[in-house]
Amino acid sequence: MFELLRGGFPSHTAQQCRAAFYHNLSPDPVEQTVTTELMRRRDKHSADNYSVQLIEVYVDHAETERPAFEQMLEDARNGRFDCIITKSIERFAPTSEETIQVIEELLSLPNPVTVIFESDMLDSNVIHSVIPILRGCCI
Repeated sequence: MFELLRGGFPSHTAQQCRAAFYHNLSPDPVEQTVTTELMRRRDKHSADNYSVQLIEVYVDHAETERPAFEQMLEDARNGRFDCIITKSIERFAPTSEETIQVIEELLSLPNPVTVIFESDMLDSNVIHSVIPILRGCCI
């Protein structure tokens, strides 16, 4: 989605994108010292580099209950932002199936929300285009 992903993906919405950043950090007490404010500063810098408008930073420190994730989905449903930027697919949702369900829901909203997976250099539009293939081969 963004040329910012260093993988050369073409940019089609970067200039207008209102972005949310999502972090699901380890529940390890040592890592919990990473505060939302620290993540906000890091994400503000990233948003400037990506030429997107930072709307919100959501941070969870959990494997199971993830209140920030649930709040982020609610805000997406309410049209608060256009894209979510997160580190990787594996840290986004607890299971692959939930990741697929969330991506499908976000892309089907009246104002679709794209998810950018930074370290995987993918966006949900690419993933969404291969879901039917994956479901067809894995039945």
